[in-house]
Amino acid sequence: MLERGTHHAEIAVNQGKIEIILMRQLASYLAVPILIVNRTLDLLFFNEPAEPILGRRFEETGEIHRGEWSRLFQPADANGMPIPREEQPLTRAIDHQEPSYSRFWAKGLDGVVRVIEGVAFPLATQASGLIGAAGIFWEVRERVETPSPLISHASRLSRSRYDVEVILLRRLADRLLMPIFAEDAEGRLLFYNPPAEPLIGCPFAQLGPVQLRDRDDAFHATDEDGSRIKLEDHPLSVARLRLQPCYRRFLYHGLDGVKRRVDATAFPLVGQCNRHLGAVGIFWEGSR
Repeated sequence: MLERGTHHAEIAVNQGKIEIILMRQLASYLAVPILIVNRTLDLLFFNEPAEPILGRRFEETGEIHRGEWSRLFQPADANGMPIPREEQPLTRAIDHQEPSYSRFWAKGLDGVVRVIEGVAFPLATQASGLIGAAGIFWEVRERVETPSPLISHASRLSRSRYDVEVILLRRLADRLLMPIFAEDAEGRLLFYNPPAEPLIGCPFAQLGPVQLRDRDDAFHATDEDGSRIKLEDHPLSVARLRLQPCYRRFLYHGLDGVKRRVDATAFPLVGQCNRHLGAVGIFWEGSR
């Protein structure tokens, strides 16, 4: 019996490695800064877009053990007070197994202090349980309202459904317990994973491809004061049109008629060679 239990545990660990590998592969393709930790909060990887913010290349740092990376980057709040480890987004994602948003100061390994916004979310699966967490973060600068000139009109014509970044994203999303949405560069819904179905109120296979304006009319998203959110101000629209990450809390009506309060972060899906593929949203239901 002991050998059988050990065998099942090893299978779960190996299955968990698949999601870490997929997350790392996806991060390597994308232009948004991403870092990955394991369930003991050792920093396993950060991608190339994260290097200017962290102040060092991953090839130079390698994996960093728990506590060491927190000491190196010295996260602090708006008053300059150190943020306790248990309140840092990645720690909360692991300890509470829920997403966490934060805005803070951090000192890069190049000695530069930057204002950072970011969301961390658990990497958890039905088969393997909690295997780690991912952080998507960005430096707070003056917001740009127009698409980046680095991304040409031709790159917008990419067939998102067949790009390797989209394939990896969907493979990963289908394995995770975190609600994930994706739309293409024109705002068409590419997919949402099974954990997102309770938030939408119906399975993706039943909803199918929905035009952007129809989605806006159906869900009737508002601020907490009841003000209607303009289509272009939705997190996914901001990420897709302005090519910048976005965090927002809002209310909406699901297709099942239930009114929900959600926290949402979205980031542009920009692949290799600056191909604009669309946007990715990570949503979670907030407390009422």
